[in-house]
Amino acid sequence: MDILEQLMTRTFLQAVAAVFGIFGLIYLVDPGWLSQAAGLQANASGTADIRATYGGFQIGFCLFLIWVMLSEQRVAGLVACALVSGSVAFGRVIGVAVDGGASAFNIVGIFVEITILLLSVWLYRREINQAS
Repeated sequence: MDILEQLMTRTFLQAVAAVFGIFGLIYLVDPGWLSQAAGLQANASGTADIRATYGGFQIGFCLFLIWVMLSEQRVAGLVACALVSGSVAFGRVIGVAVDGGASAFNIVGIFVEITILLLSVWLYRREINQAS
């Protein structure tokens, strides 16, 4: 595999890990800020769930991507990025279609998630083609 292609994949995984890590930390430390931007309102129990679900999951995914990079399991990281981003985008699109929540927050979210999905698939195909 070409060094430049490895660098592209590694840089992409680092960027995705950083995005998930930053948003995870924000949801963990200050769940109200992004929750309000998304239109969520929560009592104390709901806020604890936002910290756990939004913060905890995103931090966990960030740590998984760091492990992927350290263990040279780039293909697994690309598959995970595609599945996670694609699933979240799918859920968000369904939510907007069913619930009518076409806010700027959701539109930007769909754009970012689909971009991560498409780049993950593109880089995955390059990795697989180079391996064979």
